[in-house]
Amino acid sequence: MDFRVLGSLEVVSGRGEVVIHSAQQRRLLAIFLVHAGAVVSADHLTQELWDEKPPRGAAQSLWTCVARLRRSLAETTGESLLLTRPPGYLLQVEPDQIDAGRFERLVVDSGCLAPERAESVEDMLSRALAMWRGPAFAEFVDTTFASAEAARLEELRLTAYERRFDAELALGRHAKLIADLHKFITAHPLRESPRAQLMLALYRSGRQAEALEVYQAYRRLLHTELGLEPSALLRTCQVQVLHQVADLDWKPARPTGAAPTRHSNMRPEPESPRAGGWRAVPLEFTSFVGRLPELAEVSNDLASSRLVTLTGVGGVGKTRIALRTADMVSGRYPDVAWCELAPLTDASAVGSVLAMTLGAQRQPGTDTVEAVLAFLVPRRMLIVVDNCEHVLADVRPLVEAILSRCPGVVVLATSRAPLGTTGERIRRIPPLPLSCPGGTSGPESPAVTLFLDRARAVRPDLNLSDTNLGLIIDVCTRLDGLPLAIELAAARVRSMNLADLAARITDTLDLLRGVGASARDRHGTMRAVLDWSYDLLSPAQRRLFDRLSVFAGGFDLAAAENVGAGAGLGHDDVVDRLADLVDASMVIAGPTTGESRYFLLETLRRYGLRHLLDDGDVDTFRLAHARYFATQVERADRGLRGPDEDHWVDVVDRELDNLRSAHRWAVEQNNVDLALTISGGLRYYALYRFRDEVVSWGEAAIVLPGAVHHRLFAVTCGAVAEGLTARGELRRADDLAHAILDRASDLDSVDRLPGLRVAGMVALYQGRTDDGFGYHSEMLRLARLNHTTYEMGMALLGLAQSRTYGGDLRAGLAFADEQLQVARQLMNPSMLALALYDQAEALSTIEPETAHYRYERAIDLARSAGSTFVEGIAMVGLASLLGRSGGPGTALPQFRTIIDRWRDMGIWHHQWTTLRNLVHLLLRIGNGEDAAVLMYAIETGRTAADAFGTDAERMAEATRTLRAMLGEPGWSAAVARGTAFTDDEAVAFACDAINRATGSTPSG
Repeated sequence: MDFRVLGSLEVVSGRGEVVIHSAQQRRLLAIFLVHAGAVVSADHLTQELWDEKPPRGAAQSLWTCVARLRRSLAETTGESLLLTRPPGYLLQVEPDQIDAGRFERLVVDSGCLAPERAESVEDMLSRALAMWRGPAFAEFVDTTFASAEAARLEELRLTAYERRFDAELALGRHAKLIADLHKFITAHPLRESPRAQLMLALYRSGRQAEALEVYQAYRRLLHTELGLEPSALLRTCQVQVLHQVADLDWKPARPTGAAPTRHSNMRPEPESPRAGGWRAVPLEFTSFVGRLPELAEVSNDLASSRLVTLTGVGGVGKTRIALRTADMVSGRYPDVAWCELAPLTDASAVGSVLAMTLGAQRQPGTDTVEAVLAFLVPRRMLIVVDNCEHVLADVRPLVEAILSRCPGVVVLATSRAPLGTTGERIRRIPPLPLSCPGGTSGPESPAVTLFLDRARAVRPDLNLSDTNLGLIIDVCTRLDGLPLAIELAAARVRSMNLADLAARITDTLDLLRGVGASARDRHGTMRAVLDWSYDLLSPAQRRLFDRLSVFAGGFDLAAAENVGAGAGLGHDDVVDRLADLVDASMVIAGPTTGESRYFLLETLRRYGLRHLLDDGDVDTFRLAHARYFATQVERADRGLRGPDEDHWVDVVDRELDNLRSAHRWAVEQNNVDLALTISGGLRYYALYRFRDEVVSWGEAAIVLPGAVHHRLFAVTCGAVAEGLTARGELRRADDLAHAILDRASDLDSVDRLPGLRVAGMVALYQGRTDDGFGYHSEMLRLARLNHTTYEMGMALLGLAQSRTYGGDLRAGLAFADEQLQVARQLMNPSMLALALYDQAEALSTIEPETAHYRYERAIDLARSAGSTFVEGIAMVGLASLLGRSGGPGTALPQFRTIIDRWRDMGIWHHQWTTLRNLVHLLLRIGNGEDAAVLMYAIETGRTAADAFGTDAERMAEATRTLRAMLGEPGWSAAVARGTAFTDDEAVAFACDAINRATGSTPSG
């Protein structure tokens, strides 16, 4: 599949063009292509699809639009490229499947070629430019989602033209190039590079006067339009043309293999010969892996800014990127100087080191800085200043002086903190990606590729089996994709197998040690790298960094203040010190949109924890961490039952790593209060989102010493029991329910509510509808007595379902109507959706059209709040209704979706209900054998409860029909086959049956 955005949007497959007529689907596809290879949240898609003015029911409309686009793409390729990935969707395409990706790769690759390969550069750029059919994202160039990407691609296109002009000049095509340059300048009159190129082409063609007029015309234009003068580069070019400098004459490029020299067609002649000689870019001793996006970004930064600083944590690869970038862009500059500052221990010596690097000589009466500036003023060059973080105070004024007084000099710096000068372009270097462009981990991911390259250098016979690949991915993940850490770990493969390495990699940072001489420098061990950064921090910065290591998965400013303050660090200090840590690349600041969020790389987190352990402070700040998040859970518990449920779901999702860490510590410390507060407070989060892990937290908490006497014991037991019912463990759930009820001596106690709720639902799941009605009636009495509105709604839910599933549809509907009134008081989306679902269940056989509407409303509301449980059961109800009264062709795909969902979440009770409804649909469309096999797979399912009420009557009728349809031999064979299935095999068979039926079932 080929996606084309360099012009109007086109999709082409091996069979020809894929026509997407819908304007909304085209817009949706364009949004995905802007973010190709990345997950785009549903919220972001909704805003972009409707220009930040989404209509009512936008969530359902988005789901429909995505489904249709997915189907359009899948019909051509036979595979799904558009995947659901929380919190939204992912268009899984490689960069080379998009013309913009291929274009960008050719442009970047052409920049990596040596100046002697001008013909190859010209060919690559010509092929890249030939891909353009019009403006990028032509249909969407004025939209907010595409405008920035379209502008970036357009700038890259113009840069590609200018680089191709350079290549053609190097090939001696100056006469032929003049007309093309005139045309380009007419279209882009303010760009300077093509003016210089035209001057050179005219001069080489013997048209010196016209070359000088190009300069004067551009000078007049700048003065008139912007009030500016041409740059020092163009002024130098004018002087060289005027004086007919020999360096402007065309000289054939050296043949490949000849010794390279640094040469420029516009090199200003030095005022005096160099006394020394600046240091060329150091040689690379190992292969360079990945980083093409970063190289392209830094290269573009240098084209538009005279100071670019690469920042990032120690060992992330700043120096290697600077080194490779300097080599890539060296053709733009007559000279490149490399100044290494890491060995400096005296910050005042920065000027002297740079002077020595350049070969700048002091004149009598001048200091070192003046000597450097005097040397650089007439020159055009790139200076790379590597490792500035420990001498920032002296680097900053020197760089500022160079930028203000030497107009032809560009500075590329590497530092763990920004230089902090005016006009500085900061480019943060992230760790190597742990996944491939498609989002999956594999041998092609940059981090894994680096590990394999370095490991095979010391162990050439390393076998890349599935087991070994998994271990390598695990190691790279634990090391956060940090290149230095990966290289040091890979070196250990010489004497250690991968399993041992993976097992020990988290135990000690000293394991990540180089060998030989490399072990003695500051990059010899990962600990040395981190010590280097840590020692540059102030005492207050160190204290906060160590304390932040108790967070897991990120934190916001309020969390940092509450956990990090105290013992010599005030709340107000935290904000400033946190900003310092971000600048020092010890803490990562998250995306700039939304609430500010911060992260520590796992390697740094372990390093900080070691300091807390050594100082004996770790439990103090783990306690502060657990208390803070327990308070957040109490707020979330209230919020999840209110109108802003979706917001609180996002909060809990975002903090799940911290909640997990806090709960685990509380359990380890036997802190019953914190353990029960966290697990019990997440009861509705666990129930409606089927977070089985959170259920297991409650299981661990309720067995702690003293838990049974805690005020939250009943609530947490109820949360655990509800989770057990979802797993299909009804006996254990019922035991917990009665443990709650037996514990409460006061019959009017609010503590009995969780036990009544679970006992009532277990009775319903087992077909004891009268018992279910009794438990929920008592629950309603207690809820009203204690004025707990939410529990009133839950009790009415049980009463409605008890009567509906017991066959009294009118009574069930009456309770569901009352439930809806309570839900409207709460305005809680999940409760509203449950009430609509209960109404639909009661109406499904007597008013199918009304039921259909209520099912859809329930699904829409539940989806908006991320309520997976309610959305799932409503989808089952709707699919079953469609199977009975609508088109089988519409119902079957919905059954497949919900069966996959229950399977992925490990939900068995509702899975069996879904499969029973599928049996009736298969029977209706004539797939009798599949229906019979599935029926007996359900009957003998290990976790399946017996059908009851109307459901049992329908299954009995289906049995009679199938026996008659198949005859005794066919019936017996189907029964034998179905009873032999395991639970998982029954689900797999149901999916296969849907696939078989879908191919032959009419759509209405």
